Amino acid sequence: MTVTSTVDGRDHLISDQVTASGLVAGQGRYSAMCGRLVLAAPLVIPPGPTCLDCETALHRITIAATVRRRRGVVGRLLRGRRRRQASRSTSAGSHRAGRV
Repeated sequence: MTVTSTVDGRDHLISDQVTASGLVAGQGRYSAMCGRLVLAAPLVIPPGPTCLDCETALHRITIAATVRRRRGVVGRLLRGRRRRQASRSTSAGSHRAGRV
C-alpha cells in the first residue's frame, strides 16, 4: 500500500502488516519500507511522487525472495542429478571389476 507523507509529500510503500497495525493504532503513523516514519496525509491530497528508497527496498526484498526460491528448486535438481551420476559411476565400476 502507498501512503502520502505530510512531511515530504512523497508516496511511501507500507507493508500490509504495518498498515494493519497502524490502522488499529489509529494515529496515522506508519513505518515505510525505506525506514522513514510517515505521517499520513488526508486522502483528499493528490498522490505525490513515489519514494525511490521505498522502491529500492521493495526490489531488494523481491530479489532476495526469488533467489531463495531458485536455490531451493535448483539445489534439489542438482542434488538429484549428482546422486544419479554417483550411483552410475559406482555401479559401472563394480560391473567392470566383475568382468575382468
